[in-house]
Amino acid sequence: MKNPKLIRRLMLAVALVALIATVVVFVGYRQVTRNPEAILELVQKGADMQLSNIRQTASKKGIKEWRLEASSATLKDEQKVMLLDRPEVEFFMEDGDNLHLTADQGTIHTDSSHMNVSGQVSAATSQYRLQTETLDYDPNARTLHAAKSVRISGPSFTIRADSMAMDIATSITRLEGGVEGVISEDFQL
Repeated sequence: MKNPKLIRRLMLAVALVALIATVVVFVGYRQVTRNPEAILELVQKGADMQLSNIRQTASKKGIKEWRLEASSATLKDEQKVMLLDRPEVEFFMEDGDNLHLTADQGTIHTDSSHMNVSGQVSAATSQYRLQTETLDYDPNARTLHAAKSVRISGPSFTIRADSMAMDIATSITRLEGGVEGVISEDFQL
């Protein structure tokens, strides 16, 4: 030890920083315990749990059906729903050409795994892109339903309809009401 004064000053500085950090933590803790409403204001009313950056995968009999990511989720256990912000869902299809879906918001019914998404809904595979305002997923039938206007486009076609139902397993899509579109002569069935 060549300079004991320097070492003492250094130890005193470290002790002072530790003391200040302890006081700051203590004061912050006391404010939170005296006013827990400040924290509760950040959580939605009726929410049992609030999560950020979530990921969930659903599988049945060991086979993945879909994978979900969302920027936030609010679980409301009494209503058996999970409210999603900016959900992105990948539906795994039997032919390997997965369907990637994005929306502004969504809801998963926790008792049935039914899913509803809304707000600039877009879904795409390697062959086509689907756009609508709302879309419902029925996990029992593995189908997607759009009850409002839908637009489906691919490299050689564009089709619009008032509603749509799509079987995810077979990729068979049924369009109903006011169906119109443009199909290129290059289109192959």
